[in-house]
Amino acid sequence: MKILVGTFITVCFIACIAKSDHAQENNFSDKIIAEDSIVQIQISSVGDLMCHSTQSKYAKVGTDTFNFLPCYEYVLPWLQKPDFLIGNLETTFGGKGLPYSGFPRFNSPDDYADALKKAGFDFIVTANNHTNDTYEAGILRTIDVLDKTELPHTGSFASQKDRDSIRVVDIKGIKIGIIAYTYSTNGIDLTPGKPWLTNYCDSALIKKDIQLARKAGAELVCVFYHFGEEYQRMPSVYQNNFVNWAIDNGADIILGSHPHVLQPANFYKTNSATLDTGFVAYSMGNFISNQQDNFTDEGIIFNLHISKNLNTGKIKIEKVEYVPTWVYKGVNAEKKLHIVFPLLDYTQYNKLEFVSNIELQEMKNAQEHTKDLMNKMTNTIHAVQE
Repeated sequence: MKILVGTFITVCFIACIAKSDHAQENNFSDKIIAEDSIVQIQISSVGDLMCHSTQSKYAKVGTDTFNFLPCYEYVLPWLQKPDFLIGNLETTFGGKGLPYSGFPRFNSPDDYADALKKAGFDFIVTANNHTNDTYEAGILRTIDVLDKTELPHTGSFASQKDRDSIRVVDIKGIKIGIIAYTYSTNGIDLTPGKPWLTNYCDSALIKKDIQLARKAGAELVCVFYHFGEEYQRMPSVYQNNFVNWAIDNGADIILGSHPHVLQPANFYKTNSATLDTGFVAYSMGNFISNQQDNFTDEGIIFNLHISKNLNTGKIKIEKVEYVPTWVYKGVNAEKKLHIVFPLLDYTQYNKLEFVSNIELQEMKNAQEHTKDLMNKMTNTIHAVQE
């Protein structure tokens, strides 16, 4: 794929030129350089937001009431700090008329969406292999729940018109188009005649949507892929092919999920995109889940710092940094809850009575694993320095 090794290319800004009052008064042609007007934003992204049965069980506080917000207690500052936070919703809200369930057919309480909103999420992706777990009715109800929770979203849709209405978000004057696709819906076919219910990874559709995003005014285009092989810590040929296709057709940022473990990230030379240098994260792993396989308790928060020169219109990624995360799964009888811990300084958690030395070691391992993966393809992505 198109790799940019090393640091970013420095971009020289063109200074605004204005006449001083003194020059105007004396009809002088002296020119004074004014400072550029720069807008800076932080976009952050996490991977899979899962809800297994055990998570719902631990979060239950009433007959049909659940409180998932404590799951994010320790990571909350990092979720509420960015200007824009996005994640992949890997469950459905099919309603209490169906049993609440986890793998293999997910159906979660509506309270799960409420917790995401309160935790700080600004945008949700719904295109993944569990999108159709509760069929068309579940897709439509999930959309309705997200709308009522005031969580903008893309990836599954209520109509063809809805699908063709590309989501463009305006973050402090920087317009970003977000499009999302899944490799599969686990063999559960969409309702015949309604292919718009969710976006599959389809080269023609991806090309069309990038063009639609540009026509809708997107200055940057972010492609969110749900793809790859589960539990594999390096990208597959399938992933590389679709990443390169997005690059060839003008994607600025590419974010990946599905393998449930972290995979490397990198920068790339763009093609007909707004940015000269784009960013790809092949898999952001699980942000929260009850999965027990190796590395599935390790996640990440990517922070993309983006600037726009309002005088020249030039946009660039200033830097990308990350916060490694780890999921505690309620192993202590006194603390039955799934908790996302940020791992910039895991040693601080030794003061928590429910965190054992074994778990502290797992946190340390997760921190080291994440650092190692982030250095696989580039040495310019670093952990946040507190």
